[in-house]
Amino acid sequence: TYYKPRKISQVMNTDNKIAVIGKVIQANENFFVLDDGTGKVQISSEKKAEENKLVRAFCTIAEGKMKADIVQQLENFDLNLLKTVDELYSKAGV
Repeated sequence: TYYKPRKISQVMNTDNKIAVIGKVIQANENFFVLDDGTGKVQISSEKKAEENKLVRAFCTIAEGKMKADIVQQLENFDLNLLKTVDELYSKAGV
């Protein structure tokens, strides 16, 4: 099973493993809150996330809660370029 790329607003109850990209707006030892512009979500994590940093969180969903398996720092990542590419794929029906 692979991690399906999702926007927070598109996460479904049937999802098992997802990858979300967003800015960490709150972080502590046990969880962080991610905001991707479409929504916010609390993700439990044993890995430390730094506030105001852009990350990709690879998560397992169980009982409606997200747990980070991997937290990838995305330094120098162009989020606007990703949004443009997503829009082009959407228009092309991909």
